Amino acid sequence: MNIWLTYLGMAVVTYAARAIPLLVLRNDPPPWLALWLKYVPAAVFTALVVPAIVMSSGAAGRVIAFGPAIPAGFIGALVAWRTSNAIITVVCGMVSFWLIRMVMGS
Repeated sequence: MNIWLTYLGMAVVTYAARAIPLLVLRNDPPPWLALWLKYVPAAVFTALVVPAIVMSSGAAGRVIAFGPAIPAGFIGALVAWRTSNAIITVVCGMVSFWLIRMVMGS
């Protein structure tokens, strides 16, 4: 029975987290909120990508690693800045990662 109450509680919290902002912000959000929301995609993408680029799982746990991911990440960031196209950014980043990895012999 406790597991079903846990499921129900998680469902209510998940639904409320999505429904409440929709009910409160039926019209356009206030200008200050719209300005903040403009930066959310970049912040989320950075939070997902940067740890994957600079961290590596080793014998001592997660450590900073200087491998082909770092220069490929810089190339991807440069392409993203110049093109503002996610598909081209991912393709250029992956191709540069593979080429750097082949050159380094890793």
